[in-house]
Amino acid sequence: MPRPLKSVLLALVLIGLVGGSLAFFVAQKSVTLTVDGQARELRTYADTVGEVLEGEGLRPQSHDVVLPDAAAPVADGDTVVLNRARPLTLTVDGVSSEVYVTALSVDEALAQLGYRAEDLVVSASRSERLPLDGMALSISTPKDVTLVVDGQQRVVTTTAATASDLLAEQGVALGPADRTSLYPDQALLSQMRLQVFRVQVSEVPVASPLEHGTVETGDPTAFAGDDTVTQEGVVGEQVTTFRVTVTDGVETGREQLATTVTRAPVDELVTVGTKPRPAASSAVPATADGLDWAALARCESGGRPDAVSGTGKYRGMYQFSQSTWNAVGGSGDPAAASAEEQTKRAQMLYARSGAGQWPHCGKLL
Repeated sequence: MPRPLKSVLLALVLIGLVGGSLAFFVAQKSVTLTVDGQARELRTYADTVGEVLEGEGLRPQSHDVVLPDAAAPVADGDTVVLNRARPLTLTVDGVSSEVYVTALSVDEALAQLGYRAEDLVVSASRSERLPLDGMALSISTPKDVTLVVDGQQRVVTTTAATASDLLAEQGVALGPADRTSLYPDQALLSQMRLQVFRVQVSEVPVASPLEHGTVETGDPTAFAGDDTVTQEGVVGEQVTTFRVTVTDGVETGREQLATTVTRAPVDELVTVGTKPRPAASSAVPATADGLDWAALARCESGGRPDAVSGTGKYRGMYQFSQSTWNAVGGSGDPAAASAEEQTKRAQMLYARSGAGQWPHCGKLL
């Protein structure tokens, strides 16, 4: 090959190499990459935002924010922004949820979530930075709660998270049996009502009488109807213990625990006459009213004008009570009156009230 031709070919090769190098250099771009607020300059041959991030080993997740969009083209001098999302276990007034924020601090996270009030109670310092793997964050917002304690009701504004927190905040101590209208760990919401029920449980003894019995013994030497108390009965006593529950001063429960006899009753002893009474119809004067007053007298008293019941309440042939005897004009003791007087008063009683005055024997008239 002639020397002039070789020189020409060598010159063309050199021009191609220099041109290629220049084109490669011109293809580089200067890009500002900002990751979580930290900016740095880099040179890249990437054509898109996604390629820029991939070239830096960054793989955005679904909740991350990328500006511009990952598919957007990149030109020299552009800025690419990546704000990585942090997961938060957020509890607001006792209600928990999982959220994501791109904030770098607790204060920024509160702003992103719309909690901008200054009187919030937050579980972490507002200036604390959020780690990339997230954190748990609790917020208590101001709320109006109606508090009822010891008969007094008032509305309190509080940031307490639960019912027990509010009671502690208000200095309300609970007794061992006291109850509340809300569960202690129940989250508080605005317009709730929290009532404290003061409960007292005590054992109360209650005394009550034990009635005595009556033991009757037949006495063949005494006439029928002549009953005699030989030993007075004595009423006994028993004590029943109750468990009594009082809520806010009102008894709300009573449970019987035990019963103990503290004084045993004593039976009343009575001798009952069993000897038949002799016929005494002659003591009853004849009457013109057609009624058998003698039969009535035998049934009531054995026909004896001076008969007195075992209790002493009923007296005479017709067993008058003193008040009834007086009501039909009698005076003094009915058992001391003559048979004629007693029969006269019995006829007057019959005329006024009928045979029902003698519920057991009146049918014999």
